[in-house]
Amino acid sequence: MNGYRVALIGCGAIAESGHLPALVRHPRLKVAAVCDSRLDRAALLAAQAENVPVYADWRELLVREPVDAAVLTLPPEVSPDVAIGCLQRGLHVLDEKPLAATVEDGRRVARAVVESGRVFQVGFVLRYGDLVRHVAPLANAIGVPSRTRVSIHDERLDRSNVEHLERIQGFLRHSTAMTHEGSHVMDYAALWNPSPWTKIRAEAVRTAPDFAGPNHWQAAVSLADGSLLELEIGWLLADLSPSTVTIEGPNGRLALDLFSGVGHCMIAGDEKRLALPPMAPEWDRQYNAFVAAIDRGVATEATIEDGLRALEVTVACEESRCANSMVARRDSSVNLMK
Repeated sequence: MNGYRVALIGCGAIAESGHLPALVRHPRLKVAAVCDSRLDRAALLAAQAENVPVYADWRELLVREPVDAAVLTLPPEVSPDVAIGCLQRGLHVLDEKPLAATVEDGRRVARAVVESGRVFQVGFVLRYGDLVRHVAPLANAIGVPSRTRVSIHDERLDRSNVEHLERIQGFLRHSTAMTHEGSHVMDYAALWNPSPWTKIRAEAVRTAPDFAGPNHWQAAVSLADGSLLELEIGWLLADLSPSTVTIEGPNGRLALDLFSGVGHCMIAGDEKRLALPPMAPEWDRQYNAFVAAIDRGVATEATIEDGLRALEVTVACEESRCANSMVARRDSSVNLMK
């Protein structure tokens, strides 16, 4: 079958550790060029991709290089304009989450997806893991209305690791931990319960005065079927609590450590221990899905609708935190053109 030539736009840590190795491994994808405003970073990744051409301007890359698709690993405040530019040039796009920094920008991307007819897939790499997919039928058996609690503690504070601290500070300076980490949770939690959200209450604190933004979040998301999704995100804490999920419903209960995969569930009186693969990014599966989507001409996983849904929730959490009040959903469904 035919292969596809890919432009990698954005050469930060996630591109180097996750996207580029998966692209190089994939038998039907070929990195044709890389781009980053920091030419030293672009050159480093270009060398790992058989010394492909290097660009500082993505527009110049698209003019000069014949490519079929673009992989964007850019900050959410930057990626929408680049995504739209790629779509308008007829490229298929895999865009690292979060989709955008604002719902308005996310909907601009959505309109471009519809108008271009190109494949657009969001980089929700955690949704492809065995743990997420194994929990889905268990959650369905537990039933609704349910109470799902997800606690994610990540990015341990180590002030001696200046590079890591500054990278996370950059996220907090231009966006939020809720936008970056919460978008993953809102995506895979929707695989466990797809009911639309109706209202949100969120709060957040900054645990050190020099942090660029709040690093410890708590949110309660009410769903249309009467269920409740409770989310806790803790970044830059010296002592990280376990990352866990619990689901309680009319037919039983599940409790699981996300990073070990160990837990138990009881459904309809039948209790069993769980030993699942730990939650981890599944880069190869993500790119298999992207290639399959290009082959058939439409994305069916991690779609623009999925990206908008996660973005709506995380932005509503931020609005709730700033206003110190509950935020209700304004629309009854995701409207790509609104």
